[in-house]
Amino acid sequence: MIWALAAIILAVIVLMASNPSKVPWLNKMRRLQTGSAMIDWMAPDGVVNKVKTDYLVAMEWMQSSPVMPFPHHWRSAPDYLSGAFLCRYQQVLIRQRSERDRLFYGVLRADHDVNIQGFSADGGRCWLIDHQSGRRIATYKCDTHERIMTQDMGDGAVVMQMRYDGEHHRWKIEALVQELPTGWDRRRKLSLSPEHTPLPRPLGRDS
Repeated sequence: MIWALAAIILAVIVLMASNPSKVPWLNKMRRLQTGSAMIDWMAPDGVVNKVKTDYLVAMEWMQSSPVMPFPHHWRSAPDYLSGAFLCRYQQVLIRQRSERDRLFYGVLRADHDVNIQGFSADGGRCWLIDHQSGRRIATYKCDTHERIMTQDMGDGAVVMQMRYDGEHHRWKIEALVQELPTGWDRRRKLSLSPEHTPLPRPLGRDS
């Protein structure tokens, strides 16, 4: 009986250790008093910095990707994007490829000041606010990639949902949560309303 119980306990431990959805920093997260169950946790500083770095790398890829050959563009998208965001991105790629008379494409550029709003209880998702200053859209010719014009878009901010991919050890853009209204940073309390996929409800963790 004792040996059978020990075998069961060992099996449970092995199963938990092999669970790819459990992030290494789960036990190092701290509880926040945000009033929102979706972003009520904060991960260690190293994880936060990794989110920021991976997000900025993804934004650089999105800026350079329009000049890539379609096969390379398609294959590399899942390296930086996931979930609903990846699906929408690939839908746009397919539509653009079918537009044989497409003459121009646009690239959005900006200076990014990024901060993390909070993590889900399982530590695998977070909300990121990207303060974008000096936003401009450069328009290029599809055949020669010659820049035709640049339009000033003003400053703005967006909230992105990031998801950690344990297989690739990288945070990826999973969804656009919302664009923030002008003057949002002067409000005492920021109310976020997901426009797309919400973060999962926290289960099995207490303060």
